[in-house]
Amino acid sequence: MAIQITVEDHFIPYLVLIFNVFIAHLARSISIRILPINIHIIINELISTIELCACCAELGPVWELHGNHGIAIALFLLCVWWCQAWGDAEACPCGPVEEMFIMGRSINSPDLIKKLTGQLLGAWLTWKYTSWIWCWHLTEQHHHLHEAPCEASLYVSPLYGALIEGLITFISRIVALESEKWNHIISTVANSMTSVLLVLFALNTTGGFFNPILASALMIGCKGNTYWEHFQVYWFGAMVGSLLARWIHNNLLDSTTINKNNKYD
Repeated sequence: MAIQITVEDHFIPYLVLIFNVFIAHLARSISIRILPINIHIIINELISTIELCACCAELGPVWELHGNHGIAIALFLLCVWWCQAWGDAEACPCGPVEEMFIMGRSINSPDLIKKLTGQLLGAWLTWKYTSWIWCWHLTEQHHHLHEAPCEASLYVSPLYGALIEGLITFISRIVALESEKWNHIISTVANSMTSVLLVLFALNTTGGFFNPILASALMIGCKGNTYWEHFQVYWFGAMVGSLLARWIHNNLLDSTTINKNNKYD
């Protein structure tokens, strides 16, 4: 049955995005003030992961209503905000995994364990939060998303999907790593624009996640893919791209690292 779109439906997804951002900002501000400092990393990652995943879930209705232009504008503004609000939170396991396998940090490093723990908890809580939002049936789309079984975003073979996710993760990580040397405003715009372009590039093939935690929070167990296919595409593919990006950055692009290595040759 076709979903009937009302005038209000065109605005509600954007209001939900604003609500998500406000709630996350409020939770982040309160947690910094009242919680022990030794769990700030976990809580910040948890809040940022839920914010990322819930907003990306709501971008689905935005895309259905206003297509590529709607999702591009909304995602760009969200990325700009996240660059300012998240602090050291990543809401993505790529950074911590790179730290372990490329930078040589111990797998038992407390900071890395806290980051990954916060992200996993945030991903698990995302469905509960988005289900709570959608259960109000504010729009027909929310009603459908709440009642119907979820469907996977992979529209190509797992091998092709893994290559796509690996490629876009590689590009995303290279830009993120290189932009650490740039002016903050340029860095923010570059990372935000890169995210938008990569999502649009892969939207009709893999969904354009380039973040294993985000993909699993929204898509794991959904109709259309097995768990193994999901892991191949969104974890193995993305992680290979991420690790390759960090290795190239450290060994070929980062003059600080190259000079340090040459010093001991």
